[in-house]
Amino acid sequence: MSDDPTDRLDAVDRRAEEGFEDALADLERLLAQPSISATGEGVRECTALAASLCEAYGFDRTSTVETPGQPAVVAHADAPAPDAPTVLLYGHYDVQPADPEEWTTPPFEPTRRPGPDGRERIYARGAGDNKGQWFAHLCAVRAWREAGELPTNVTLLLEGEEESGSPNLDALVERHTDTLAADLAFVADGPIDQSGRPHVLMGARGLLYVQIDARGPNRDLHSGNYGGPVPNPAWELVRLLASMRDGDGRVTIDGFYDDVRPVGERDREALAAMPFDPEATREDLDVEAFAAGPGESYLETLLYYPTLNVAGFTAGYGGEGAKTVLPSQAQVKLDMRLVADQEPDAVFERFREHVHRHATGTVRLEVTRHARMHPQRTPLDHPVREPVTDAVTDAWGVEPVLKPTLGGSLPTAAFERELGAPCVVVPYANSDENNHSPDENLAVDCFRNGVATTARLLATLPGAGL
Repeated sequence: MSDDPTDRLDAVDRRAEEGFEDALADLERLLAQPSISATGEGVRECTALAASLCEAYGFDRTSTVETPGQPAVVAHADAPAPDAPTVLLYGHYDVQPADPEEWTTPPFEPTRRPGPDGRERIYARGAGDNKGQWFAHLCAVRAWREAGELPTNVTLLLEGEEESGSPNLDALVERHTDTLAADLAFVADGPIDQSGRPHVLMGARGLLYVQIDARGPNRDLHSGNYGGPVPNPAWELVRLLASMRDGDGRVTIDGFYDDVRPVGERDREALAAMPFDPEATREDLDVEAFAAGPGESYLETLLYYPTLNVAGFTAGYGGEGAKTVLPSQAQVKLDMRLVADQEPDAVFERFREHVHRHATGTVRLEVTRHARMHPQRTPLDHPVREPVTDAVTDAWGVEPVLKPTLGGSLPTAAFERELGAPCVVVPYANSDENNHSPDENLAVDCFRNGVATTARLLATLPGAGL
């Protein structure tokens, strides 16, 4: 028998296909178990179920790791070769809340039915985000174990707080660096490209979520009797927001762009190769034009520059008709998507300083930070890109779309910062998975391709020279 593990992929694929229906049944059992980190509903039960599935699917050791919040599950599957590389597979078992009244079928009663395109899908909360994606890893490990020996050591880390911002992940990884040490951190999360091609994403944007509360008079007032001399907290927030962006769409907070990693030549080549139709996107979103901002194109602005987004603004009366009121308080929530190499703590301090510097002193202001997540980006010319891209291409039958980063945020920076491991994100879910929305789903063929991708990743890593 050949020493090249890729020569054994046919046998691995056969084992995966023979056990595919059983795997779908186990996935549906996993999806039927609620695990809402925001409320704690079903979290402990799902932790136990995830650990038992790891053991049933061929992992050698499984443990539950406590955190100040929800527990994590860590599982290991060992390759016999002493020089075998190690891949850390990250996923999360927690899910978003779901309102059953908004769903076609109950969110925690997995249902298989055709989607709008006729493809069979599993509808359930967590199907795409993220249980179905990390469960594909288990299926690949089992197929390798049934076909022979694992070519790569596998460590699986399942977090229970990703949907709540992963507040304890950094500390967990820092405490368990020996247990989690790896040559590559690999994340299956998010949707494939709208073109139908898979993605290879070399990182993820970070996140900073803040809130400003403005308090004026001690009660709502008649706008005629008091309007003018009495300060309106809503106007204070409007002034502050206006001071944070210029007419060209650039954020004017001092130092906001100081640490942004420059766009290199290899990055521009990747941008040019990405399939994207700006006019179709504009029409789909029904907007007159795209907003101004840094960057030479839509994709460059999206993927290489940070944002300052008004996520919510609350003040005064918002009901039907008119109510002439001077509100006593106002609130604005903002999120900032950060890019390599920005530090969330430093950006927050610059933001807070900007607020206090531009405040009029007529109302009381309180600045609160709710969540943060570091950005992470593995260079596009890193040696890990080729074996990952080869695995994805072979599994999906089409060359993937290479992107420098995910537009959204994932806690991948913890693996780079604490473990020194390159990190790559390869989504396994269909582009219309409806994650965080009613009727979340996972196309069965995407799940099958996900299993094949992980199987091939384990075969290609030993020869990658990591």
